Amino acid sequence: MKILIVDDEMPARKQVASLLKEYSRNPHEIQEAGSGEEALEKLNTGYFDVVFLDIQLQDLTGLDVAREMLEKKLHTKIVFVTAFDQYAVEAFDYAAVSYLLKPLEEERFQKTLEKLEAEEPSEEGKTGKGESALASVEALLQKHLEEDHRIQKITLEKEDRLYVFDPSEIAFIETEGRNTKVTTIKGVFLSNLSLREWETQLPENLFFRSHRSFLVNLEEIEEVIYWFNHALQLKMRGIEEAKVPISRSNTKAFKKRMGIHN
Repeated sequence: MKILIVDDEMPARKQVASLLKEYSRNPHEIQEAGSGEEALEKLNTGYFDVVFLDIQLQDLTGLDVAREMLEKKLHTKIVFVTAFDQYAVEAFDYAAVSYLLKPLEEERFQKTLEKLEAEEPSEEGKTGKGESALASVEALLQKHLEEDHRIQKITLEKEDRLYVFDPSEIAFIETEGRNTKVTTIKGVFLSNLSLREWETQLPENLFFRSHRSFLVNLEEIEEVIYWFNHALQLKMRGIEEAKVPISRSNTKAFKKRMGIHN
């Protein structure tokens, strides 16, 4: 089999590769990707029988990668690798897709590999079962994240004072050097959290990654402005001077979230 291991942590990739070599009945061709974008590049330029796909990547999520694979009808079996707790991974059992729980248990890895080696090449992209399974996983994991892992209150410091916010009071967040700038109804604050860290902590049903440098509160958008080259900008409620960009790569997803059909 030709196998792709996707994880942004090199030790995690090496562990999967080591287990594959230890428990495989036959030699396999193994490649690695350290990001979602690199994974998609490899998947789009060469066929793989199986991808071991970490869910929590720095640039994209494993679900983003899996969704694009299904949209492009890449007939590659997906084994999600996740650090979610046992409650969350019930979603995978429900959706009947393969998963491995971090830290990896050798016995379960061996059984998963034996199953993969015994199965015929994946037809999920043709049958539509892949889309259904992915939707079930995504919905149940999202519910788990919202209930157990999303922050309820935010505290930011400015001029030696601490201000407490609800997440909904943030209009947008943008990168500022190595830090981030948080624009709220109470003013602008600097934070040492990265944009990715904010994205994982804020409610996903409320916030959208409009650009590699911007995270925007969908409820605070006042106007969507058509810009040059079919790009979009956002005017935020009560913040006249600020315009939040929508990158061309995120325009389709943004229009879908906002119900824009043209």
